[in-house]
Amino acid sequence: MRRGEKHQINVPVRVTTSLTVVSMIVSLSLMGCQRASAVSPPSGKELFALHCAACHGQNGDSKGIAAAFLFPKPRDFRAGRFRLVSTSNNVPTREDLHAVLLRGMPGSSMPPWEHLGQAEREAIVDEVLLMRKEGAREFFIGYLREEEELTEEEIAEEEVQADIDDYVQRFTTPGESRSVPAIGSPDRESIARGRDVYTKQSCHSCHGKEGRGDGVEKMVDGEGLPTSPRDFTLGIFKGGHDGASLFRRVAYGMPGTPMPGSSALKPEEVVDLVHFIRSLSSEEVRLAAIMNRTRIVAKSVNAMPEPFDSNVWSEIAQVNLRIMPLWWRNDVDPDLQVQAIHDGKTIAVRISWDDPSHDEHATQSESFEDAVAMELYRGNAEPFLGMGSADQSVDVWFWDADRQTSLDVEDQYPNIVADIYPFSENLAATAEYRREGTLRADQPSISLPAVAAGNQIVPCPPAMSGGSNLNVGGPGSVTFRIPKNQFVTAVGQWKEGRWTVVMRRALSVDSPDEGISLRPGGKASVAFAIWNGSRRDRDGQKLITIWQGLELEK
Repeated sequence: MRRGEKHQINVPVRVTTSLTVVSMIVSLSLMGCQRASAVSPPSGKELFALHCAACHGQNGDSKGIAAAFLFPKPRDFRAGRFRLVSTSNNVPTREDLHAVLLRGMPGSSMPPWEHLGQAEREAIVDEVLLMRKEGAREFFIGYLREEEELTEEEIAEEEVQADIDDYVQRFTTPGESRSVPAIGSPDRESIARGRDVYTKQSCHSCHGKEGRGDGVEKMVDGEGLPTSPRDFTLGIFKGGHDGASLFRRVAYGMPGTPMPGSSALKPEEVVDLVHFIRSLSSEEVRLAAIMNRTRIVAKSVNAMPEPFDSNVWSEIAQVNLRIMPLWWRNDVDPDLQVQAIHDGKTIAVRISWDDPSHDEHATQSESFEDAVAMELYRGNAEPFLGMGSADQSVDVWFWDADRQTSLDVEDQYPNIVADIYPFSENLAATAEYRREGTLRADQPSISLPAVAAGNQIVPCPPAMSGGSNLNVGGPGSVTFRIPKNQFVTAVGQWKEGRWTVVMRRALSVDSPDEGISLRPGGKASVAFAIWNGSRRDRDGQKLITIWQGLELEK
């Protein structure tokens, strides 16, 4: 291309890619917004850095610090990879982006941000749109350098800059939107017609004959990553589950996924199809897929009960929390329930959830234990849900089934061999583990430095509390607090396919090194995570809630 020639846009551009405004913990979300002052609210850039950058990256390129722990992966805003659109050219409108912020994206780790003010959400939308424009500009300039071999001086010329601006405008401006007719209420006839459309359009080849998402075993998205069709019976829709939202998903598809648009269908056919899809789940099931914020009240009691004293705990109000996987799965909701009490000196939190498999030990390499964690923060602006940040650390209380039991490795592997323990043996005639004096219980602590040092990972018989207190300052920064600062005790009980774990700690601690202090009448932010050993959950592969409000009765 020579100077003076008009730059035609003949490059293959990925304008059909997606928006899954992902994210967080471990998935992933922040609650609250820190206002500098009443007259200078935070900018869109500041809000994005606070709430979104940990997953989507500081410049919106999907490479945030928490992205490695999430699946589906965070959206790359700079490349224009938007999933939920309502326009013919797959460029989202402001309303499309705002809807994602309000509702989140069930089926991903993108939480809802309804708690933010309207102005704050609009500022975040502005920042996302700006990132997309910057990304389009970078792409086209890169094309001019590499394919057209223009020099920096040529690119800087006024006419070329005008071409760049034209490209950015055309590929970031939403196209026409298809009008959505009145959806109305379904009846047997419309549902039956919708089933016919479902079959004729071969929807069953992906979503299955009964809409259970079992029509195709292997699918990949536009980035080559594995994906799967929706199980409509679970009522989990990344976009809204209302009739109008589903109409748009059918009409425009989901760019960057195997879900195509159906522009050839008549509006009335799409309406019938929507009625059929919605008939496969109930409104209650659909609402349960949407994350929400709940108030948890720690009731004031005269004395702390035993952990599993059903007579006392049955009188305490329980809160049901919605939970989402950071690594997606189509599991049934584990029915997570939380109760809390305090006696003015000590707080106890009772957490229970369904888990049909009793995964108590991880002594075998192929085994993973069940576990639960509670994350606490006290302050105006809640930090990143996925373990806070370097300048906003969180207090984590952790319990796992393995460390509360007295099972030793020798019980799992009776024929293992062992080195000589220098402080208990002189000569050994055999390397068998069960020779006299080799059981761990027989060893002085100096022979077992992890035990002597108080390593929280090492189960120490006889059975001890499975609770620990962790210090966290961002994803990947989890460490156990030193032994003298370990004040959390916890005990769990598995019964009839359900875990119940009670965590306890003194309300007040002396320093931030020991956690955060609580007080009667005070408030804090709290979030929960559970690991299912039978699903091989570990690290960031887990189920999480968003931040909840914890209030202590006076």
